Amino acid sequence: MSNPSSVIAKAPDLSHLTIRSSTRIATLWSNYGSIDRVHLKAPSASVDKGMFMADSVIIKTVSPPQMRGTADEGHLRKLLSYEVERWFYQHLSHRLPATAKVAKYFPIEDETDETLPLRIVLEDLAKEYPNPARGSLALNETQAVLSWLAAFHGTFWGIKEEDHVRERLVPPPLLHKEGDKKGVWTQGTYWYLDTRREELESVDESEYAWLLKWVEKVDSALKDASGKYGTLLHGDVKGANIVFAPTMAPPQQGSSSCALYDLQYAGVGVATRDLVYFLGTTAQSGLIRRIDQEKELLKHYHSDLLEAIASRRHPSPQEYDRGVPLDDGEYSFERLWEHWELAIVD
Repeated sequence: MSNPSSVIAKAPDLSHLTIRSSTRIATLWSNYGSIDRVHLKAPSASVDKGMFMADSVIIKTVSPPQMRGTADEGHLRKLLSYEVERWFYQHLSHRLPATAKVAKYFPIEDETDETLPLRIVLEDLAKEYPNPARGSLALNETQAVLSWLAAFHGTFWGIKEEDHVRERLVPPPLLHKEGDKKGVWTQGTYWYLDTRREELESVDESEYAWLLKWVEKVDSALKDASGKYGTLLHGDVKGANIVFAPTMAPPQQGSSSCALYDLQYAGVGVATRDLVYFLGTTAQSGLIRRIDQEKELLKHYHSDLLEAIASRRHPSPQEYDRGVPLDDGEYSFERLWEHWELAIVD
C-alpha cells in the first residue's frame, strides 16, 4: 500500500483523523494486493465537534502483478471481483439491517472504476467481532450464520428486477468487455458452470456419462429459478470470511452475533447456492449427516428469511406488482428444499 495518509485524506468521513500506525494483516490471493489495519487518532477539536470517530480502519489495496501476453480467465476474474466488491459496498451495503452486519464503507474522492491500484476503505470489524471462525462451526454458530444469510437474502429478494442492478450485471470474465458498466455478478459465487467449462471438457466421458447428461439441466434449472426466486448471494460464505461477537449468547434485538466480509463474488442467484457452500464447507459434519438434520437447519433459515422479506424497509408498490414472492405461500419450505437439492447437485 502507498502512503495510507493520502488514502485517509481523500476519505471525507476520515480526513479529520491522523494516522498513528499501520499493520499489514494479509496479502491478497496470488499477490494481487494487501490488506492493512490503519490505527487512527482524532484531534481533540474533532471530538468536541462531534465528528465521526474511529480507532482503526481496514484498507484493501488491489495492485495486481504485471501480466505477460493476454490475460487469462483467472486474472480477469480476480480484477472484476474486486470491482464487484467495491460496487456492492458503494451502492448496496447501506440497505442491510444490523442483523446482516457488514463493514461500513468509507468512500474515497476522485477515484474512478478504472483507477489502479483500487482501494476499499472499510470499518474495522475486529472491535465488535473479534473472534474469527475457527474449524467447523457448532450448532449455535451455524444457526447464527444462517440467520445472517436470511437477513442478507431477504433484504435483496428480487433485486434483479431493479433497473440500476439489472443494467450493470457483470458477466463471466471471458464475456466481459472493456468499458462495460460495473455492478454485481450476473451469477453469484465462483464455481458455477459458466466459469468451469474447461474443467467440464476435461472430464472423462466414459466414466461420468451418467452424470454429464444432468450438468446443463441442473444449471438451467437453477438459473430459471433465480428469475422468480432470485436474490443477491454473498458468493463465498466460508469460515475464513466470518467473524463472531465476543460471546455466542443470543444477540440483542436487531443485532447480529456474527458479521461477514469478502464480497468479491456477490451476484444474483438462488439462495441455496450460498447455503450449500456454507453448510458443506463450514458446519460440523455431524449437523448435516441426516436429511432430517438438513431440514431442521433449513427451517431455521426459512423462518428468518420470510421474516426478513416481510420487514424490508419501505417496500414500493412495484415490488408487489412485479411478482416478487413475499410470503410463505410463494416461497414455501418445499420450494426451498427443491432448490437445496438442485444446488447440492450443482
